[in-house]
Amino acid sequence: MSVTQAQPLDPTALHRESVVFNALDCTPLSWADETYLGKLAVSGVTAINHAVSISQDYDAAAAGIVGWQRRLTETGGRVFQGFGLDDVARAQAEGSVAWFAGFEDSKPVGEDLWRLQALYQLGLRFMGLTYQNRNYAGDGCGESANGGLSRFGRALVRESNRLGVALDLSHTGERSTLETIEISERPVLVTHAGLTHFVASPRNKSDVVVRELAARGGVFGLAAKSGFLSPTGLTQRPGAEVFADNVDYLVELAGIDHVIVGTDVGDERKYSREGMARVRRLYPEIPIVGEDLDLDRIHPEGLGTPADLPRITELLVGRGYTAEDITKILGGNMHRVLAEIWGTGA
Repeated sequence: MSVTQAQPLDPTALHRESVVFNALDCTPLSWADETYLGKLAVSGVTAINHAVSISQDYDAAAAGIVGWQRRLTETGGRVFQGFGLDDVARAQAEGSVAWFAGFEDSKPVGEDLWRLQALYQLGLRFMGLTYQNRNYAGDGCGESANGGLSRFGRALVRESNRLGVALDLSHTGERSTLETIEISERPVLVTHAGLTHFVASPRNKSDVVVRELAARGGVFGLAAKSGFLSPTGLTQRPGAEVFADNVDYLVELAGIDHVIVGTDVGDERKYSREGMARVRRLYPEIPIVGEDLDLDRIHPEGLGTPADLPRITELLVGRGYTAEDITKILGGNMHRVLAEIWGTGA
């Protein structure tokens, strides 16, 4: 944590003046209405990696990108599809939002690398290597075998590097994660996870992973999920300060240059008890909701909607981080690493 400012910072002004890049928004297309757009406007976000596909086949994932493209044309330029860092600069200048297409799983690629190039041409710029389960690339964090990357997975890492697709290891198993960090010629991301230091779930990342990620230039975003951040988060809803506690530890472990914002907070209307019961059944290793399926406890207080993004800046100011460090976390670190992955142009 940085030393306290001689003059108090104004978190509202700092947030408004910064480039704010949320490395994971998970709002489904069905909720991409005027209410959601209003939350984005209040959030002050400049750019987002949007989880268009969680774990679908090629046709469904490609259709997801096209569906969002059609919706974005109806926003009057308030939200537009981004393809590179020039679009982040455009959004900052206009006061709009640059929307980037991302997948949480490489399942749409299957075992055919040409599909990745086709998806890249549609605008895919972020891709999770795996979701929870094993796919052609390697083991997800829900697999007890922890088998690491496949031969195809190594080829997929190389092709992602060549094209400029940012690899996201948030849902990837420990061994697959470490192997990807080792072989990737470009930095990799963990956009939305927690830390096993606080919650010993395979969905969270170990200190070893965080150190290796940082050593190779990568960045780490904390998911604003109660069960990821606090060992009692599934039974007692924590306050927003628990997020700052995790940030403090992450900064000590990785360094200020390797921490980003990746809330994994989508429009809260998407949640249902039925949907969360399905998640618990399919992915019991994800500590997202308790046995009672209480939806109110999924996120810490004050961090449960896309509109709450400025609360993170308030928390960091309250912890005494400098303006320089806060602007790094909000978007500067993400900009730096994407310049290495994408290049500096559009």
